[in-house]
Amino acid sequence: MKKENGYSTASRAVVLLVGMVLGILCYLLARHNQLTANTDNNFWSLAVIVMAVPATVMATTTFTSSRKPMLLRVATLVVLWGFLALFGIAAGHQDALSSLERWDRQEWFLTLGAQLMLIGLLILPWLQWRFEPSEEQTFYTAFYRRNGFNALTLLVVMIANGLFWLILLLWAKLFEMVDIRLFTKIFFDSGWFFSVVTGAISSLVVMLTQQQAKRMAAIQNLLTLLASWLLPLVSLLTLSFIVVLPFVGLETLSHQLSAAGLLNCLALISLFLVAVVFGPERNVQRYPKGLRYLIYASILVLPLYAFLASWALWLRVHQYGWTPERLYAVLVTCTTVIWTMGYCVSLLFNRRDPLRLQDKVVPGVFLLMLIFLILLRTPLLDVWKISVNDQMARYQSGAITAEQVSLYMFSQAGNRGHQALQTLQQDEKFMSAPQRRQELTMLMTPRGKTDSSVTQTQLKNNVDVVPADVHPDEQLWVAIGKEQYESMACLRSKDDCLLVSQDLNRDGQPEWVLYQFTAGMATIYRNTAQGWALAGQSRQFPKAFTKSELLKALAQNKVLTVKKEWDDLSIFGERMKIDYYDAAER
Repeated sequence: MKKENGYSTASRAVVLLVGMVLGILCYLLARHNQLTANTDNNFWSLAVIVMAVPATVMATTTFTSSRKPMLLRVATLVVLWGFLALFGIAAGHQDALSSLERWDRQEWFLTLGAQLMLIGLLILPWLQWRFEPSEEQTFYTAFYRRNGFNALTLLVVMIANGLFWLILLLWAKLFEMVDIRLFTKIFFDSGWFFSVVTGAISSLVVMLTQQQAKRMAAIQNLLTLLASWLLPLVSLLTLSFIVVLPFVGLETLSHQLSAAGLLNCLALISLFLVAVVFGPERNVQRYPKGLRYLIYASILVLPLYAFLASWALWLRVHQYGWTPERLYAVLVTCTTVIWTMGYCVSLLFNRRDPLRLQDKVVPGVFLLMLIFLILLRTPLLDVWKISVNDQMARYQSGAITAEQVSLYMFSQAGNRGHQALQTLQQDEKFMSAPQRRQELTMLMTPRGKTDSSVTQTQLKNNVDVVPADVHPDEQLWVAIGKEQYESMACLRSKDDCLLVSQDLNRDGQPEWVLYQFTAGMATIYRNTAQGWALAGQSRQFPKAFTKSELLKALAQNKVLTVKKEWDDLSIFGERMKIDYYDAAER
């Protein structure tokens, strides 16, 4: 279907349709999972679509332009799409997507979109070699060129979409200045338009880049030239750090939280630059002899970086246990170890052609990354399950205390974390602390219940009032009920809240102070012309302050107002409020 001078009309229609369909699917997915709440979240859709469309469109063009039998092409496309669909469904089921908040679901979809994009980009070179083989190129030469071309295409798609929507944003804002919001509503308020157009733009840019193969190759050569300038500098940095390290000792590394990340980062940058600069059909002798030996020496020490990163990571796991981030770091470190060892072996045993094994090492590493990405969404390498089980095992064995248990991590872990929270809810020792009990109860409360309004009757039945003979205004209960977090805390335990009437500004009209003992917070409400409203808060409770102690203090007239020692200023009768630092007495 692809002509010598470009795409046929049918090919353009198919590619454009694929991009628009993907945009519509992303829009429907966002609507189904309630991922968008306002116009700004359209830019979340932009990120997902830009990640989803290029690899899919490039795969589609590969199949449409191939001369392989139609049945084979269709079957492969169906299997590929089916695998990606099952991958996404299994991931959603595994992570219990419906139990997450909207912003957490957005983050989940972005992560999944990035994983699918990487899977697509890693699979593409193999598919392109299988369906569009070149008799003039070896496998690694084609693999090298395809990877560079695909990555560059993705970059161009991102830039094109960014510029396109920047122009439309300028368009909408200019007309907003003259009170015409039509273009804002069309471009940004309607999610379907945003998604469909982004999908169409992405697919058109993919077609454009494939039609301009020579220009893309020229850009690739330019970037390779830049990489060749950077490689000696990175090699010098690699050797310099290794030379200095024995004089400062490994103990310094053990105190750095980001040691493994920085070491892996430097090693991967070096590996990437070496792979780009010393690619197939590149002149290895382009560097002077001194620089060439500098680069070879840096390659030989790269395994040290990988092993140091492994050691630093092991220290953190031994001290604090597994987390999803540390498991991801382990996979990155494994990739770094294998890649560096492959280059090192090639350099040591093939002196005439130091990087001769690169044509086996690089595809092998890419295949390993593909396997890791797929396993991350299977029970074999479920990072959340491993982290939750490890955290619970450490708590139950006494390796960590109840205060060190990460309830936030459990709340993000879907079904696995929910089961762990249920186990902790039955643990008397863990539930003995009021603050932990409140936090755990909040996490276990379904989203629908926490979002529902608290009625006046519920608050009256659960909050004691002092003095008991004073009845608060009905509108005060309404104002308290609007504060979801505070009011829900009062409903969970009758001993957690106390509402006290006290004049705090010496105007003869009492304000109301809502004390919350588990949260260690006091909230002040005052009566205004518009009704009862928040006047202030304090989180500086006395240590081990309880409801019984406050009632005792009230009975003994020990709850008094204190005039602030540091005053505000007044300029021409207009008060200028000053927020003094804690060092100043108030």
